[in-house]
Amino acid sequence: MKRALLIIGSIVLIVIAATGIWFWNGYREFTKVEIVKLDPQLTIYLGGGGNSIVLTSEDRTEALVVDTKMGGAANDLKESVTAKRITVVNTHSHFDHAGGNDLFPNAKIIAGAYTPEQWENDSDGSRKPDVMLKPGEETRLRIGNESVLVRNMGRAHTMNDVVVYLEKRKLLAAGDLVFLNMHPALSHKFGTSLDSWLAALGRLGTLYDIKTLVPGHGPVSDKNAIITMKEYFISIRDVIGDREKLEALKKKYAAYGSLPFMTGFHYTTMFLEGGEKRETK
Repeated sequence: MKRALLIIGSIVLIVIAATGIWFWNGYREFTKVEIVKLDPQLTIYLGGGGNSIVLTSEDRTEALVVDTKMGGAANDLKESVTAKRITVVNTHSHFDHAGGNDLFPNAKIIAGAYTPEQWENDSDGSRKPDVMLKPGEETRLRIGNESVLVRNMGRAHTMNDVVVYLEKRKLLAAGDLVFLNMHPALSHKFGTSLDSWLAALGRLGTLYDIKTLVPGHGPVSDKNAIITMKEYFISIRDVIGDREKLEALKKKYAAYGSLPFMTGFHYTTMFLEGGEKRETK
């Protein structure tokens, strides 16, 4: 009996240790930061939560920050911004994209039109937006010689998903409308709608001439990232219920990154299996 208990205890410890290592590796991958300098005025900060961009005017007096990250990465991002006049755009309310808002007390913050409760819950209490764009609403900013369009694409990943387009550079910061090489986060709790998400992706290609695309998570890409995101959803949705075809797609997306207990092929299929019915309620 003691030997059996010892064996069971050993197995439990091994499982706990393996789960801890798996979780830590996933979290470490999610939080590491890679800096991509596109030109003297534009820097992209990949990771550390959601991807961020910082656009600075030629005289360094103005800056646009798209998504403020979370934790230590948010602090590092803030230290890199030295302009006196700062505009922050949150592509959506989630903490990994808006967790650093409090570090910009004097900035004007623009985001979608969330309710106070939604913002409080999703952002873990981060500073609220000063300007909230309604679905379909677009505003124009000027940062140095660059003309910037900020548009609320409406409900998709969350109830309000905002994109930022730099006209001169033909660059789109897509927020979590696009995950690249990573399984997306899907939840009815924060308003995910597959039909609306696919519609928003379709509109992006007609609204903007995209040369460079910065996804919410994943490497810098181009407009083909939109096609890749659409294909991911459609390919899985169309074979829900067919175990053999789902297994084939699982292998196809095996190299995609995931967040432990949050995202992954299993979570995507679970959402899509019941998603359309729940979206209509």
